[in-house]
Amino acid sequence: MTVIECAGNGRARGRAHGEQAREMIHAALARWREGTSAHSREHLTANGLLATVEASVPDLAEEMRGIAEAAAVPLPEVLAYNFMDQQWWIHREHLELGCSVLGQVGEGGVFLAQNMDLPDFMTESQVVLHVSPEYGPNALVLSSAGMIGLTGVNDAGVGVCVNALGMLRHNEVGLPVATVIRGALAQVSRDRAVDFLRRVSHASGQHYAVADARGFHGVECSASKVRDSTLPDSRMVLHTNHSLSNDDIDLVAERELTDEGRIADSKIRMDFLTSHAVSARDGESAQRILADRSAPLCVTPRFGRRTQTFGAVVFEFVTTPPTARFCLGLPDREPWITPSWSEPRTVETR
Repeated sequence: MTVIECAGNGRARGRAHGEQAREMIHAALARWREGTSAHSREHLTANGLLATVEASVPDLAEEMRGIAEAAAVPLPEVLAYNFMDQQWWIHREHLELGCSVLGQVGEGGVFLAQNMDLPDFMTESQVVLHVSPEYGPNALVLSSAGMIGLTGVNDAGVGVCVNALGMLRHNEVGLPVATVIRGALAQVSRDRAVDFLRRVSHASGQHYAVADARGFHGVECSASKVRDSTLPDSRMVLHTNHSLSNDDIDLVAERELTDEGRIADSKIRMDFLTSHAVSARDGESAQRILADRSAPLCVTPRFGRRTQTFGAVVFEFVTTPPTARFCLGLPDREPWITPSWSEPRTVETR
């Protein structure tokens, strides 16, 4: 298991990340350059995304600067890598991305689980970030080396899982998804996390499932709307990659997703989750569901589709802090591990 200890202010956390994962970051960025277009990468740092991060969550801008410094890579590349969700709509790249989220108040308490599906070039970059900021809760975050986060949970008992919603309208000066996730995980309660999601502007269409020991609150976010996908304190949340409640639709993207079969694929996975939710009694049963190959929830690349399940998470809110389990790869092949919430070691950076 690769656990990156990131403690202190934003710049110190980033430098710790960049120092410990330097070789992985160089390898991940090399694969990313090969797998994406130069024009779309350049556009990610030429628009207003960074200015929005600076205004809304400045410590996360500093964290990305720290990663670039300590890993000795250009800051524009680190920024573009972290703004990857926005790359999907800038040039319609990788619109086949999919993620499956399942959460329920089960027999053993509340759990929230997810498969994270990403381009296959991101395989081998999986890490868990143990984030210990100067202020606010600690967090355990599934990520790629060089990125500040993909999905996670904090020791105040707040978990966040996500689904890309490529058919929703985007905003070139909104807050990128990775920074939205980390901003929500900096909150000390589910209500404050949802309030944060409602207050910020959103660069990309995205569903955020927010959980605590009481239940769930899901919201679908787009350029101009935030709509509930579940009511507060819902006893279940199920979501894939089509909008259930937000009608702020990008008609061109929706047509492309429909023509390519992506929305149909998302609905198949949603139907599978719905039919199997009754058997999801606890975190262990959720792990078995995430390993499914029939819908499939667990995805490997196939002809015409370079997507793979990057990793999976199961967060259980029975105790405080919650139990967080991570699979760094395919959940039907790779082991599940449970990082400790213990205080991180002191990390010296050059």
